[in-house]
Amino acid sequence: MKYRKLGNTGMRVSEIGIGAWQLGGPLVLDGRADGHPELGREFCIDLIRQCGELGINFVDTAEQYGNGESERRVGEALKGRRGQWILSTKFGHQVGPNGERLCDASPARVPVSLEGSLKRLQTDYLDVYVCHISPVPGEAEQVAQFLSAAKQKGQVRAVGISTSSIADVEFLRSLDCLDVVQFPRSMVSPPDPIADFLAKYHVGGVVRGAFASGRLCGKYFHQPPKFSPEDIRSNARVEEITADFARHAVFEELLTPERGMVQLALRWLLDEPTTNVIIPGGKSLKDYHQAIRATELPSLTPAEQARIEQLKAGLHA
Repeated sequence: MKYRKLGNTGMRVSEIGIGAWQLGGPLVLDGRADGHPELGREFCIDLIRQCGELGINFVDTAEQYGNGESERRVGEALKGRRGQWILSTKFGHQVGPNGERLCDASPARVPVSLEGSLKRLQTDYLDVYVCHISPVPGEAEQVAQFLSAAKQKGQVRAVGISTSSIADVEFLRSLDCLDVVQFPRSMVSPPDPIADFLAKYHVGGVVRGAFASGRLCGKYFHQPPKFSPEDIRSNARVEEITADFARHAVFEELLTPERGMVQLALRWLLDEPTTNVIIPGGKSLKDYHQAIRATELPSLTPAEQARIEQLKAGLHA
């Protein structure tokens, strides 16, 4: 496993991390699936531990995932191994008493969220604490002060936001409340000002959405997906998804015996200087073995990069 600096935080993270949304079990919000099928509590705990044995040291979760169950499973997996991990969780999204979606990152709520996450994760500090929703001017300033105090107390080492909005990123930096940005990025993403921002200010970059919601994993290029009713992707129309996924089979011309679609998608991201760690939502040890293989491959050649851009342009035409 190779490791990279997480911006200016002083932490070093494995190039491949764990996205623990998939490990929190099913969740229904406002009557619709907003989680993933149940893999089994003990299975998930063991999977995280096995990933640690492969050299993975970064895991990301959130208070909302599985209504706290993802955090509980991560905490159990890290028990006795806490010092070996860079632990990240998020605040802002919660599950209401009647299964409704709540969005609250107010000055009154964030201390409650932090205390709850620390308890579920069985730890007295977080390495990275990330806002899961857009900050609200008038509230975010007080939250930034609270997080600064939490840093001084040793409860939090670094703070940031999970977003696709450059305005959110710039606003938090203006409040001196930005060490890390978690953002969606994939081989088919358009140019992103967030990536330029990270490079300019040396902010840590955590990449999610590496496979563009399944479009780039290769699994569904030639067969329709079958999503469980517990899978968040079941909310979309299968016919539209199937056609969309099939279009991305154009990238198969770049595959080799050593580099499958998973490795191609991840290698492209690893070649970007602002990628510090990628958090694919693997559901098995095999998934993580495949992801780690991408870190062992050489960078894409300029000709391959150019061809990818050509194929992307065709997709968006």
